[in-house]
Amino acid sequence: MNKRFADEIQEFIYKGEKTPFSIGTIVVCFLCLLLIIVATFTQINVTYTIPYFEITGELAFKNVSNPYVPQIPVILFVAAILGPSFALFTMLMYIIIGFFIWPVFALGGGLEYIKSGLFGYILGCIFAVIPTGKLLEKKYNLKNIMLATIIGVLCIHICAMIYCILLALLKVVSFSYVSSAIHSIGGVKTLYDIIISFIFLILAIPAKMILWIAMRSSITKKIAKKVKRETI
Repeated sequence: MNKRFADEIQEFIYKGEKTPFSIGTIVVCFLCLLLIIVATFTQINVTYTIPYFEITGELAFKNVSNPYVPQIPVILFVAAILGPSFALFTMLMYIIIGFFIWPVFALGGGLEYIKSGLFGYILGCIFAVIPTGKLLEKKYNLKNIMLATIIGVLCIHICAMIYCILLALLKVVSFSYVSSAIHSIGGVKTLYDIIISFIFLILAIPAKMILWIAMRSSITKKIAKKVKRETI
């Protein structure tokens, strides 16, 4: 009896398997979609202290506060939980909703959003979830977490920059817009994305272990069989 109970418990434990197709996985996809939408409209202030020298030559310190939207760390977090295929499915749902159903993008929605430089971010997220998900699906160790963080963040930022330049070449926006956009999406924001994404990807490990209970296909089948037996 104890052995049977132990075997059943083992099925609930995540052991590095690929995310299976199940009703539970689809439910988790929708939960992750909601998380991405919430992150898109969440702004936090990142405050830090920097040293500087006054005119008199004395060393002083000042607090610097920058607004930050944690959308990129959340999307990489979703890729770590769902794996490349289901993370891509979730991102495509996000785009379809933003284009045709509800303005869930940072500056609104609709097909006209393609003309916005920020759409390059969304395209970058599509490309980023695949290598991020594959790396962490292969092996969840510190090295792969670091690689997934850097590759994912840089993929998004580079894609956003290329998209802005493409819009300028097509004369949809001016090159001055491209310059300001590259300035705003690069620099310290990229550093924030790398640091916070790394933390989120570490947190994705226990989160996936919990959500695995729902995503595990055999568990879903057992629940369905149990309900069927009870209804007969």
